Amino acid sequence: MKYFTEEIWDFEGYQNNLLSLKEFLNQETFKFLQENSFHDGMLSNITIHNSYTGETEEIEDSIVSVSAKIKHWNGHIYKLFWDNVTVYHLDFNIARNRAVETNEILFDRGLDEWSHDELTLKNENTFRHEIILFSKTTLVIECAHFSIQSI
Repeated sequence: MKYFTEEIWDFEGYQNNLLSLKEFLNQETFKFLQENSFHDGMLSNITIHNSYTGETEEIEDSIVSVSAKIKHWNGHIYKLFWDNVTVYHLDFNIARNRAVETNEILFDRGLDEWSHDELTLKNENTFRHEIILFSKTTLVIECAHFSIQSI
């Protein structure tokens, strides 16, 4: 992460970064990212889609995509799509999700709520989306296309 770390919380820098993504995102996605965040949202599912069947012709682009469903803190439901995924990394360990006061593991919280994220452009053809959940779970996805859809 470049804009949001334990040492840095550069909201203005991140907003400038989002402006540079405008031409690469659809209007609904760009507007959501400019006006909202998924902070305190609850990730209900995340799915990795593998289109390869063994009979698939050789494809130049990645045939892996990822989708997720999240309930925003205001109750609205959104679906997130990452297409042509080249990197997918989910680092989850329930032992890291502990109550501050007691240090007890919060088994009943699962992945827990969305803390913060950064969507950046790795190069002109690849987004990098880094997501941190309150359980200290990290999710990193690099892809050609990213979109958010209200459902």
